[in-house]
Amino acid sequence: MKDLEWKDEYALGIPAIDLQHKRIFDCIISIMAGPSDDDRLRAEIEILKLLGLLQEHFSLEENMMRTLNYAELESHIEEHRRFHADVHHLAEIFLRHKTGVSDEAIKTVQKWLREHIMISDKRYVDFFSSAALKGAGKSYGAA
Repeated sequence: MKDLEWKDEYALGIPAIDLQHKRIFDCIISIMAGPSDDDRLRAEIEILKLLGLLQEHFSLEENMMRTLNYAELESHIEEHRRFHADVHHLAEIFLRHKTGVSDEAIKTVQKWLREHIMISDKRYVDFFSSAALKGAGKSYGAA
């Protein structure tokens, strides 16, 4: 389960986004712990919680991108939609068939999340930083 833990290298430097990412990782860890007969309800709640966290997180990111006119907004939204649909499909299988979530499914979700943060999210952070610097320069009369 060490592979599933939050690492400082995933931090983007945007506190609200980093907190949401940590909560998503924690939720995946909780799901990965696996349900027993005694905690089936807990596992179901965690899966529904993950779907809610993803929706909340994607909405925040996309709104920030819209505000700053991020050029890659549409492709980022599409990544979010595909991932949310994949997680939703896995959740339906789990909830409908009362089967456990496979290790492979969890690893796929976790791998996507790590790669999305380290590549796609880092790109928008670079863009946001550049936009902030340009805006700061203009407000102080810099060229």
